Amino acid sequence: MANDGTKDPPPKSDIVEDIYLWRKKKLAFSVLSVSTVTWVLLSIYGFNSITIVSWTAIAIVSMVFLWGSLLRLLSKVEPELSGLEVSEEFVAETVRSCRKLMEEMVRWMFRVGAESEWFVFARTVLGFWILSRIGNLLDFHTFLFIGLVVGLTVPKLWEKNSDRIQKLLANLKERSKGAYDHTQEKILMMKNKLHHGTEEKVKKTE
Repeated sequence: MANDGTKDPPPKSDIVEDIYLWRKKKLAFSVLSVSTVTWVLLSIYGFNSITIVSWTAIAIVSMVFLWGSLLRLLSKVEPELSGLEVSEEFVAETVRSCRKLMEEMVRWMFRVGAESEWFVFARTVLGFWILSRIGNLLDFHTFLFIGLVVGLTVPKLWEKNSDRIQKLLANLKERSKGAYDHTQEKILMMKNKLHHGTEEKVKKTE
């Protein structure tokens, strides 16, 4: 509540976040459905993007034409289409969401690059290398479709099971750190043995 007795305006919702977390189920389902149909037509049936866009436009125009003709035939008022516009707020919110996502990715990359723990850096590099190998096996449309499906499932699963996942990641981190410490101890022991061995050889030669 504000001091003057008026209610504070509700916080602006992040459109991309609402879609990926399925807060707007209809919009998220529409994105998934359109993406799935597009991927099937591009990858399985071998169509190209221009063909799909043209057919989609033909279908929309045909349905609107038949709808308007049916309304005129029944002597009903034609629908008001002046309200069909993309608002500036929607465009600004979408751009802001994309910018926020890109900034988070850049921060994450620099944070990983400056990480002092080697296994975080090695794990990240290994993940990108595996991703590059997968990219060689898939075409661009399939890669984008898989990324979209993962984006529409992983954030929702994380939101529901974040506590369990964090505990699992903490356990994996402790185990990997323990394995790293054990490996370091073995390396130091081997170095000490080699050092003592060389010292003994030097003494014998003297």
